[in-house]
Amino acid sequence: MNYGVFRSFVESDEEKEVINILENLESRTEVKEVKIKSANAKTVTYIVTSDKRFETQTLLNQQLSSAGFNVSKVFVSSISNSQESTEFVLPSGARRRIGFKPSKGAMQDTTFMASITELFPAIAFLNNINPSSSVEDFYNAILQANSSSAGAPGPYVPGSANDVAKGKEIIDKAEPGPDFKVREKITNAQNVTKWLNNHNQKHPIAEVYWGYRAKPTGVDPSNPGDIFLRYQNGGMLGVSLKAGTSASKEPILNTYVKPLFDYYGKPNDYLKLKQSLYPQYRDAGVSELDMKTKWGSAQLAQQLGKFEKENPREYERLYDMNLSLVKRAVINLFNSNITKTRKFIKSQILKTQLKTPFIKVKATMSTAYVDNTYDQLQAGLEAATSIIASDAGGSKQDFVITLSDGITLNMEFSARSNKSGFLHKLGQFENLSVKFNAISGFTRN
Repeated sequence: MNYGVFRSFVESDEEKEVINILENLESRTEVKEVKIKSANAKTVTYIVTSDKRFETQTLLNQQLSSAGFNVSKVFVSSISNSQESTEFVLPSGARRRIGFKPSKGAMQDTTFMASITELFPAIAFLNNINPSSSVEDFYNAILQANSSSAGAPGPYVPGSANDVAKGKEIIDKAEPGPDFKVREKITNAQNVTKWLNNHNQKHPIAEVYWGYRAKPTGVDPSNPGDIFLRYQNGGMLGVSLKAGTSASKEPILNTYVKPLFDYYGKPNDYLKLKQSLYPQYRDAGVSELDMKTKWGSAQLAQQLGKFEKENPREYERLYDMNLSLVKRAVINLFNSNITKTRKFIKSQILKTQLKTPFIKVKATMSTAYVDNTYDQLQAGLEAATSIIASDAGGSKQDFVITLSDGITLNMEFSARSNKSGFLHKLGQFENLSVKFNAISGFTRN
């Protein structure tokens, strides 16, 4: 376990049992790292990186409960947008919080998990599979009904042989067992199927297509729909599916700093941003020559990863400085041309230029429902007389774009590192991820 510079916060007798449990957890093959994210006298936040983060959390919570701790699960957006954190209080009243993150290998499996939520409802709807059955029965019915070819009846777009092969691979891999996350995704799929069945009662559906790689004829390749509904009248609707908890915020837009500056046509400002980061890299031991010849390279990122291991506190300080500079540059970019910002929201988030419309449906463990974020944002954007980007309180990575016409709507964004290993944080250089996560409720001025 990497205690970093916070060792003083974790050596008290009352936490010995917690440390023992975490060290035993780290010895498991699926757990890659346990470290401290932040600490003070009141709260210590641990981060567990695991190939099976949801199963790891279940195991850890059981062990903590057996040790006498009163464990609860809380959603903390600064730790994870997709998984609740474990929280408990020591006898002294000090709080301990444990967040969970996927390892690099697990991140590559994200597509597989998402595909369960997308593909299974398409198959279930077309084959009248009961979504209220058990997870095992639902899965077995999907397995039996899966088509081995593309074309009507769906779920595969005509001619998409590769999607057919991928579909079979996903279904074979998704057999429910002790893997909680797989079972959760199948449950999400059952709830999406219920939503499809209810939707069909109001708007009769002729076909449901899985838009894994291939899209139905006439649909833009950039359409964010995961499944596509062709209605009895020939109309087509994309459905972007998100799975999580009722409180979780799944990114609606995930882009990077450089494409943003490219969109605004400001290469010189991008260069200035990059140059503003140089002093921090000098402090991290990067030579002037390497900054000129190796900037953005994996080789230089690996060098920075070595610096992180040897100087974790200084590494985090330098990254925080650069994150602040990047976030400020992005805020200034959005404020530099309001007309451009309005167009950006329309084209990159609302995607009003698409020939085929789409909606967002969110699935949880208990239900699935239409998320009206796009509708609210569309109305707020069209009516807005003021569009201003600004910092979001005391958060290191969060900022907002406020749309206002007497009533305000806040678009919640974050600028952050989204890679793992030595390629994260300073190893990502200036090209950090920029995410649009959610909108706040309307507030009357």
